[in-house]
Amino acid sequence: MVAASPVALEVAYRYARFGRIGLVLPPPEAQWQWQWQRWWLSGAPPSRLDAASWQRFQGMVQQGQRLYAPTVLNLAGIDVLSGTGKFVWQPQCHFQIGQDRLYARGYLLVDAPPAVLPTTPVIQGTGLEIAEALAWQSWSGDCLHQEWHVGGDRLVPTEDPWFNDRLQAALEALGITVQLQCGSATPRLPPALTPLNLEPLNTDRHGWLLLNRYGRTSHPQIYACGAWYKGYTLPSLTAAEAGAIAANLLLGHPSPLEYRCQPWWLPIPTPLARVGWNHRQAQRQWGATVQVQTIHYPADDPNWGEMILGNNGKLLGVTLQGTAAIAASRVFGLCLQQGLSAMASLEYAGWSVP
Repeated sequence: MVAASPVALEVAYRYARFGRIGLVLPPPEAQWQWQWQRWWLSGAPPSRLDAASWQRFQGMVQQGQRLYAPTVLNLAGIDVLSGTGKFVWQPQCHFQIGQDRLYARGYLLVDAPPAVLPTTPVIQGTGLEIAEALAWQSWSGDCLHQEWHVGGDRLVPTEDPWFNDRLQAALEALGITVQLQCGSATPRLPPALTPLNLEPLNTDRHGWLLLNRYGRTSHPQIYACGAWYKGYTLPSLTAAEAGAIAANLLLGHPSPLEYRCQPWWLPIPTPLARVGWNHRQAQRQWGATVQVQTIHYPADDPNWGEMILGNNGKLLGVTLQGTAAIAASRVFGLCLQQGLSAMASLEYAGWSVP
């Protein structure tokens, strides 16, 4: 596994019992701390934006760094190497760090090198990565009470109005004003292939790696996920992709990742989570018969959502907001996998119609 984020450490730790895993990490740098924060923020976002919550969150980050330290991973049977290397294609495909040649049945590019966070109030990019950077910078104190200009008439062009409105309200609650502009947004640039000598792999016309439904590139031994191809680069999705590919390589039972049943969430103090279709996607797929139902979770903190139903009452997707959103999205994802009805899914998740 060739990695640039702590997501790979968690995946390697989880699948080490199934086979030998080598983990190649870049040398420590300032961005490594940001990646750690990003990973833990995805799994357990603080419930409030205050000093006490932030200190507790920092303690979780430090605990995670100790859990996934190289010595601990070595005890779990994971070979950890740190350094700058590249792929060598002749006479046989291998990964080389200095004078060391690493041969493996398969190589997994877990995440592209992290981009430097923007330092000006002009965000270059589009999609959920914009909101994620905004939310993270608000927690670090770098952009409170600033106005950010985002190209396009919606914060996330691929999401429906309910999600965009809730996301914009959540960011404004953090002290961030998002000014939407007419015109097209600046597209996210693909990662550089030169540092790892990945130029022989096939890419699309924009420079993104071309992957099949199993995460394999044009070379039969090279797999990739996360920010190596165009799409959402949230840590929750990257971890699911890396885990599915690792299981395929180690267990020998190829099965593609089912994105429709894979939940993802946005790490902000009041999380937003999604699994399945949103309203716009469902209408495009199934027509005007699609129904939308508001749902909520009876708890002290408000938890609201939007559930998408087919004409036969089948669950098509949910979008959730609140402290219970992340856990509930996982339950709804399992219900989608098993083809349960919307009402049965609500009962299993503990949510209800207001």
